[in-house]
Amino acid sequence: MRYFIKRIFLNIHNYFMDFQIPEDLITEAREDKLQKKSRQDKKDEKDNNYQQQKQEYRKIKHQREKQLRYEKLQQFKTQEEIDAYLKERKLAKQFKRENGLLQTQSKFRVVIDCGFEDSMAEREQKSLAKQMSHLYSENRKLKFPIKIFITNIYPTLEKWLQVFNYEKWPITASKEPFYEIEELKGSNFVYLTPDAEEEIQEIKEDEVYIIGGLVDKPIIKNATLNRAQMLNVRKAKLPIGGMIKANFKKCLNVSTAALFIPNWLELRDWQATFDKIVPLKFYKD
Repeated sequence: MRYFIKRIFLNIHNYFMDFQIPEDLITEAREDKLQKKSRQDKKDEKDNNYQQQKQEYRKIKHQREKQLRYEKLQQFKTQEEIDAYLKERKLAKQFKRENGLLQTQSKFRVVIDCGFEDSMAEREQKSLAKQMSHLYSENRKLKFPIKIFITNIYPTLEKWLQVFNYEKWPITASKEPFYEIEELKGSNFVYLTPDAEEEIQEIKEDEVYIIGGLVDKPIIKNATLNRAQMLNVRKAKLPIGGMIKANFKKCLNVSTAALFIPNWLELRDWQATFDKIVPLKFYKD
């Protein structure tokens, strides 16, 4: 019996030793591997070029601002005018620094929920990072800055956020979902979605407003509504539907939706807030 088993294994072994993979299959596999590597190299090169262009743009922008300041100083005729201008610049910088601290202490909290990785291409994820940079920058300038949380950060989004040095922003950024952030546990969450039925009438201290970190072109219907339902969170929308053109979707981009909250806190009027921050293309004729 052992002899026969041994012969079977020897025959199987010899069969596979004699089997030759066709040369064209080997060549095709090698070409596919090289092509895949080439695509990755191109992607890496594109990312590196973008980073270099970003640095060059910042350098050019800094030099241009410096030149504009110099030209403005040349327009003043007296030392008093120069001193007043420099004092105004110093106060503006101080205001930004103080507001940067104020937003970390604000009782009004807004979460950007980035749990939509599978619904976006990398180009859209890059756009999302840019919008969050805009949100952070504009929030610092406002009279009532909000406290910002960015949650569910995933590797591709983090890569693009790093372009904007997000690690230095005075915000809470986490890979965890918002309901697991220690400071937010047990909060009264309100997920702002244009597909909700309920409209909020005012912004409240005891509510945490969630905005879906989603850039969707074309728009994915009920995306944020479905996520809110999945998370079992209260759903509501901004009361601006009647202010937007009838043929326009009632969807704002992430930064605009978030900036509604600090601007409303200053103006206490939804129409005035809409007029201040929403692009003209949304306006009714």
